[in-house]
Amino acid sequence: MNNNKQNNIIFSITTEELQDEAIRLIGRKLTDEELYTAKKGIEAGLSFDIGTVFKTAVEEAVKK
Repeated sequence: MNNNKQNNIIFSITTEELQDEAIRLIGRKLTDEELYTAKKGIEAGLSFDIGTVFKTAVEEAVKK
C-alpha cells in the first residue's frame, strides 16, 4: 500500500468548526477555558467506543 495513503486523516474537527457550532448553539464563541473543555468532551465522545465504529465501518464497506 502507498505510504501516503496510510497516513491520510479520515476525520477531523477544526477549532473554527467548533467555534462556528458554538455560535450557532449559544450565540457566541467559546472562551479559551470553554474551548479546552469542549475539546476534551469531543475527544472523549469520539473515542468512547471507537472499536464499534471501526467494526461497523469495515462491515458496511465490505457488504455486497
